[in-house]
Amino acid sequence: MIVVRFVFQTEWGKADAVVEGFKQSADQMRSLAGPNAKMRILTDLSGPFHTVVQELELESLAAWEELRAKIFAAPEFQESQERQEIRFEAGRTEFYTLEATF
Repeated sequence: MIVVRFVFQTEWGKADAVVEGFKQSADQMRSLAGPNAKMRILTDLSGPFHTVVQELELESLAAWEELRAKIFAAPEFQESQERQEIRFEAGRTEFYTLEATF
């Protein structure tokens, strides 16, 4: 299993709107990712202000590459990107191997 983390620094005061947008797209992500994918949305309690993290737990890097291709090919995703009003100050993608869950 791997964990894919998208870490975003939002504009000042826009983290709640970003979280809401991620929640609204959760069903679409779940249908693209499949029933075994787990998703989480996190916000900062410490560190840089206005940080939003979206995590996906997937079977493998190959599953991530397949999902990424589906996401970018989906008309709904392209339309949502065009409508997006909130801009991000910075962002990055992180990949982790999930060694254990307790």
